[in-house]
Amino acid sequence: MKMRCWIVALMVMVAPAWAESPEPPLLGDYITDTRALYPLRVGDWESVGEKRFEQPELGVAVRYQDTRKQDRWMDLYLYPAGVMFDPVFERAFQQGVDEIVQIARQRNEGEVRLGEARTFTTAPVMGERMLGHLALKARSFVMEMPMRDTRYRSVLAMTVRDLYFVKIRYSVEADETSDEDAQRQAEMLLAGFAADVRIFNTGACRQVLQARPMPADGPRPDAILASTNDGQEEEMWIADDAVYLRPSVIAREGDAARLRNEAQSIRDVLRGRCVSPEMMEVAVPDGMREIRFEYRLPGEGSDGTAPRLRSPRSGLG
Repeated sequence: MKMRCWIVALMVMVAPAWAESPEPPLLGDYITDTRALYPLRVGDWESVGEKRFEQPELGVAVRYQDTRKQDRWMDLYLYPAGVMFDPVFERAFQQGVDEIVQIARQRNEGEVRLGEARTFTTAPVMGERMLGHLALKARSFVMEMPMRDTRYRSVLAMTVRDLYFVKIRYSVEADETSDEDAQRQAEMLLAGFAADVRIFNTGACRQVLQARPMPADGPRPDAILASTNDGQEEEMWIADDAVYLRPSVIAREGDAARLRNEAQSIRDVLRGRCVSPEMMEVAVPDGMREIRFEYRLPGEGSDGTAPRLRSPRSGLG
């Protein structure tokens, strides 16, 4: 527990430095390939279609239909998010809320009533307790709006799993349900999907940490992400590609290997869990569907633009 407190305190201090440093392109560099296995059924909702968008940063949309009421469906979007903690995610979610509200009002068809925006619980992600208040919280929002002479309750729900946004858009006739029921239905589908989906990424996001000796008298190397056990024999400085240990610890192979593995877990929480291309090739379980994404950097002659570690896509959809 003491180690976790050190990590969280340091992360808060270094977060602004990450934002100021140049970030590599998210797609084609940090992530080059993704393989997602997603559930065909979540509770009473069953997948009835899938649409891939031409622009790779827009990902894929999956439509889920209510098996109890065939005229109800939700659209679920899976698209790149990059490295993201809760303060940034909260802003991304609010941008999505603002955009769907603006679109509803621009129709000029009547009153748009705003409901509740809230956080809700999903299955825990490995290492999230270590992050403290930076741990990402799933969010949802509901509003009531007119469209073509009918009033609808419309819900937006979002979270992030393994460097990808998971977003749900759900609209249902207002006289058939309440705000609470519509919002809860979207939250349940999102939570169920997030618990079952398996996303494998590879690219520069995959770094196997090397154990290096701490400098005897010099300052800490640049780009340290976190430290643990400060001032103790097993002190660690964790960077994106290395963990710095005391020379006396490196000399003890067993201790060095144990600490390197611990540092690897911490690094992966902070920078995203990625695997080797070989580790992506697992069998598709029954009840799941596979989708693959390949990302390549723009070729010569283009303007060189590409999404950075955080995707530019908003909550609109």
